Amino acid sequence: MAHVFRILFGIWTLAFGICGHSVAAPYIEYLYPAGAQQGRTVEITLGGRSFDGAREVWVSGEGVTGEVLEVNLPTDEQIREAQKRDEVANQTARVRLTIASDAGAGVRDLRVMAREGLSNRFRFEIGNLPEVSETEPNSIFADAQKLPALPLTVNGQVKNADRDFFRFSARAGQQLVIEVKARAIKPYLADAVPGWFQARIALYDSAGGLIAEVDDFRFDPDPVMFFKVPADGDYAVEIWDALSRGRDDLVYRMKIGELPYVTDIFPLGGNRANTQQRVVARGINLPGNKAAWRIDLANRQPGIMQTGFKLKDGTETNQLSFEIGDLPEITEAEPNHAPRQTQRVTTPVVINGRIDKPGDADVFTFTAKAGDKLVFDVMARRLGSPLDAKITLGPQRMLGKSIVIDDVKDERFGLITHHADPRLAHTFEKDGDYHVTIEDTQGKGGPEYAYRLGIAPQQPDFELRVMPDNLSVPAGANVVVQLKAIRRDGYSGPIRLHTEGLPPGFELAGAEVGAGKNQTILTLAAPPDAPPGVYKPRFRAEAEIDGKTVKHDVNAAEELMQAFFYYHTVPVDQGYLVVTPANPFRVELMRPAGAGPLELVFGEETEIPVRIIRNPRALAALQQLQQPQQARQPRQSAQAAAKSSGKQNQGQGNAKSGAKSGGGKGGGKKQQAKAQQNKQAQQAALAKLPIRVTATRGGKGMIADAAVIAPDATEGVIKVRCTNAAMVGQEGVFIIEGTMRPKGTKISSLAPALPFKVLPAEGDDPVTPARDLAEKKKTPKSQKK
Repeated sequence: MAHVFRILFGIWTLAFGICGHSVAAPYIEYLYPAGAQQGRTVEITLGGRSFDGAREVWVSGEGVTGEVLEVNLPTDEQIREAQKRDEVANQTARVRLTIASDAGAGVRDLRVMAREGLSNRFRFEIGNLPEVSETEPNSIFADAQKLPALPLTVNGQVKNADRDFFRFSARAGQQLVIEVKARAIKPYLADAVPGWFQARIALYDSAGGLIAEVDDFRFDPDPVMFFKVPADGDYAVEIWDALSRGRDDLVYRMKIGELPYVTDIFPLGGNRANTQQRVVARGINLPGNKAAWRIDLANRQPGIMQTGFKLKDGTETNQLSFEIGDLPEITEAEPNHAPRQTQRVTTPVVINGRIDKPGDADVFTFTAKAGDKLVFDVMARRLGSPLDAKITLGPQRMLGKSIVIDDVKDERFGLITHHADPRLAHTFEKDGDYHVTIEDTQGKGGPEYAYRLGIAPQQPDFELRVMPDNLSVPAGANVVVQLKAIRRDGYSGPIRLHTEGLPPGFELAGAEVGAGKNQTILTLAAPPDAPPGVYKPRFRAEAEIDGKTVKHDVNAAEELMQAFFYYHTVPVDQGYLVVTPANPFRVELMRPAGAGPLELVFGEETEIPVRIIRNPRALAALQQLQQPQQARQPRQSAQAAAKSSGKQNQGQGNAKSGAKSGGGKGGGKKQQAKAQQNKQAQQAALAKLPIRVTATRGGKGMIADAAVIAPDATEGVIKVRCTNAAMVGQEGVFIIEGTMRPKGTKISSLAPALPFKVLPAEGDDPVTPARDLAEKKKTPKSQKK
């Protein structure tokens, strides 16, 4: 709890007073540079919104510390333009990161703590190479920026449809790798097509002659180029956006050097009982044409890990995906490209194989009995293989037809946009021998076209995601939690959610994903006496499957938008819950405890009585947020920040610095009196504001009339009506939200989630409205009167 109270006194009580009014949680759109070398201190710029009051930088893992140097607030014009679009104005901040020399290399999650809570995570890479940042002008070949000796990492941004040129020296015979990370930094752009930074690189000789040009690596949009240097001399590399765009969040990191790089490995996985799993790698700058290492998989949990190879000089290769499983494993044996040369296998099994050359196919024979339910699951694209697999189940004389399956989307892999792995569940009707054939849908092949084909009995199961990963709730209030279920092998029953790692008094309302549903919303309530701070809740899910209770850890996740339309759920390593000081009011439902779901009769109006509980102390504290903000929060140490905050936020205690409240030096009685008058006037204005309470998230066709509760009243009634016949017999959840709108901000408070059920209108049978609607859609126009 010490860390929690460090945040409490170092942030809210000290600097902000109250932050339960949240307009929007801090959101990082980009940061630049997006990485740094071990043992260095670097200043980076963050772009995004709601950075006001930022005071701390959080970086996952060990060995990295940070401080906020400056927050540049949006101008009045930017705020007005954002308000026209009902958005929060963009702004920037500068932070300093200090990276220990022994900090582990790899990608970290970076967040900032601001007045509105904890931000989303943004990827920041710790590297082991020297680093440089681009310097303008370098937009044409003649102005190419001269780089120091290789190897190194270049950090850059593509702004205003910019192109960046860099010149470097190389020696004849060197095998150079030019690797770009762009989409790897920011996987999705919400407001651009195709939905990510599509980087493109070109290589030139000293005279400007084009040598090579690439814009991807197999199916990965981030380009990688391999170049054997023909002669000593200077060369230049150009990088730009393939769609000729330019914007602040088109950030890249580009490695250049004679670096070891693994292009593919085999096998793509192994059984977790294997203590000496051999992995063979192909690539460049490896010992020989191939490199091999062994992995101890004992005591590892099933799933996907990242693995790489360390050379004798200590240099490490890039990391690739490797799956750990429970099933027996074998390796395919050629020739097995036709049913007459098939390889017999015993199920359950995982087959590690390759489509060795273009046009190749691998065939495996197995025995099944009538009633067997087997799942055929190919792991290839999900493990980094370029294979676009399809599988065919035969023979036709046993099945009545050949069954062919191609791409199947796997919701667990939110960073993949082309799901190219097939998965087939089949129940066999006859005893006998069957065969399954795997091949590339485009007829391609090669040693890199590896796969893992699992054949095993169907195992109904599930995974659960909880969103967002940065929950924020005022003490005594509720926050909306979204649940997304990923069901496997036909499991369609209910899934229950529990939380661990929180103090007593925190409660989940509606913590179940109903049978047959994949998504739901619920609320998490913080008790009125919850200490403000940052918590790390753990969520657990359980379900009854085939008479057994199955329990799983639940991953926190972020939901990312791609190209205006598509949404992807991407797990994060750690989710957070930020408890802020209490709101100026809270909303209660005037229903008996244990009343059960609200019953709505289709087409009829139903009332939801609500009560407002005002908090005069929190209302008084809110006046601090109405003070004019400075255009810039200057860089200062933690001690200086504490001292400065104590002076600026008059009337607040300062637990960290021990500063007393008051007017400060030279304040004078007149200044104090004027401040007190302003405070009283602002409090009086806030006390006169009505509170609007309504029901949201009910679904399509659910109409709600809000209750507007006057300043001198405490109770009101929301009226809801279902007009969507398809919802009859269905269940859902209302989120009851109260809002107060002081000038320039919005204060929201939520009641616990209210479940409901839609009943048929009087005289209708339970399915009549929905059935009539469905039948009407099916009726040919010629039969309609």
